[in-house]
Amino acid sequence: MNIGLVGGIVGSVFGLTGGLIGTYHSYRSAKSSRERRFVIWASINIFVYVGSYLAVLFLFPLNRPMVFVPYALILSSGLVYLSRRQSKIQREEQTR
Repeated sequence: MNIGLVGGIVGSVFGLTGGLIGTYHSYRSAKSSRERRFVIWASINIFVYVGSYLAVLFLFPLNRPMVFVPYALILSSGLVYLSRRQSKIQREEQTR
């Protein structure tokens, strides 16, 4: 095995572990069942989105620069949207 393959495997394991730990802590810190459902839904969608991006990278290796810019824009705007939506759910649950 060369160093690039080892780095790819180790990096993937760290990335997946970090995502799972982040999901676990977000779920644990959710205060209501509605917020917990939202955290699970959002986490699944993010994992599917990132997994789809990685699949596109492996299937179309020559188009990497063309794929990265939309991926980064959609991911960053999606994370801002999900964060605002979770904050809205938290505010609505506090008023009840």
